[in-house]
Amino acid sequence: MTEVSIEKLTKTFGSARAVDGISVRIANGEFISLLGPSGCGKTTTLKMIAGFEDVSGGAIRFDGQDVVNVPAEKRDIGMVFQNYALFPHMTVEQNLAFGLEMRKVAKPEMRSRISRVLEMVQLTGYAERYPRQLSGGQQQRVALGRALVIEPKILLLDEPLANLDAKLREEMRVFIRDLQRRVGITTVYVTHDQAEAMTMSDRVVVMFGGRIAQIGVPADIYERPENLDVAQFVGQVNLVKGTVREGGSDGRCAVETTFGVIEVHSARMHAPGTAVTLTLRPEAIELGAPGKGAKGTVLSSYYSGSLIDYRIELEGGDIIHTQAFPHNRFADKERVGVYAPADRFWLLGAAA
Repeated sequence: MTEVSIEKLTKTFGSARAVDGISVRIANGEFISLLGPSGCGKTTTLKMIAGFEDVSGGAIRFDGQDVVNVPAEKRDIGMVFQNYALFPHMTVEQNLAFGLEMRKVAKPEMRSRISRVLEMVQLTGYAERYPRQLSGGQQQRVALGRALVIEPKILLLDEPLANLDAKLREEMRVFIRDLQRRVGITTVYVTHDQAEAMTMSDRVVVMFGGRIAQIGVPADIYERPENLDVAQFVGQVNLVKGTVREGGSDGRCAVETTFGVIEVHSARMHAPGTAVTLTLRPEAIELGAPGKGAKGTVLSSYYSGSLIDYRIELEGGDIIHTQAFPHNRFADKERVGVYAPADRFWLLGAAA
C-alpha cells in the first residue's frame, strides 16, 4: 500500500489553469474519488498522477518520493479507462498477461497471478474468450484485472462505469468497492456521478474550475456542504433563505425562516439581521395535514416507483422539492403542512 501526497499541483494550458494549486493527501489503502463537472480538472489531475500529463507546478509524492519526473511506466500504477482499452485480438488471458510480459515476469509466476486475478474478478473459465465475446461488465472486469495483475502500488480509474447501463453500474460499484477493500490498494477514482462517489469512497474531493471546493467523507459532503457549489452539485437540495435572529458565541445560531426559528450549528459569529442561506435535503422533509411546520400548497407530483416527488409552494412564494412514500399521497393544489427537524438544516458557510 502507498500514500499519495499532492502538493500545490498545477497544470496550465497556455493562459488557462486546468488545475490550480490543489493539495490532498491520500492515505495507504484509501479509496478517494475526484468528483466534479466536466472541465473541473479531475481527469487532468488523474493523468498527472499517472504520468500521462506533464506537471506545470507542484509535487506528487508516492510514500514521500517525488515522482513528477518519473516516467509513467516506472510509477508502478494500474490504470482502468472508461473505454476499457482491451486488445480485441487477444484473449482474456493474453490481455492479462500483456503487462506481465512487458515486466518480464517468469512464466510460472505469470500463470499463478493470472489464475489468481481471474478468480478475483470472477472470470474463472473465461481465459480463452475474446473481448467481443464478453458483456460490458465482463470487459470492465478484465480491464480491472489487467490493472491489478501487475500488483501496482496505486490503482487509478477514469470514469470506468460511464459506458454501462444503470443496473450494471450499480452492480459494478459494489464489485469494485468490495474488491478494493479485499486487495487494500490505494485508489483514486474519477467520476462526475455523485452516486458513484458517495457509495464507493472513503473520502470525496469535490472540484470546480481546477480547484478543490471541499474534501470530506461522503456524509460530510452531502449533509454539511461548505459552499453553494457543493450543495447544488451533490444531490438535490432546497435552499432556504433566512435572517439571523441571534448569532451566539456558543457555536449555535438562531435563524428566522419560513419554517419558523431554526437553531443551527455555526463556528462563525453572525450579527443579528444578517441574511443567510440554509440547505435542506428533500428526504428530510415531512408532509402532513396543515398545522405542523410551514404552510404549503402542492404544485405538482411525479410518481417514480418507490417515491413520489413533490413540488411545494410555501407561503411567501418559496418553492421546495420533497419526496414521500406512495402510501400517503397528496393531490395537486392540496394544502399541506411542511415540516423538517431542526438538525436537518445546514447553514452554508458554517464551517470555521
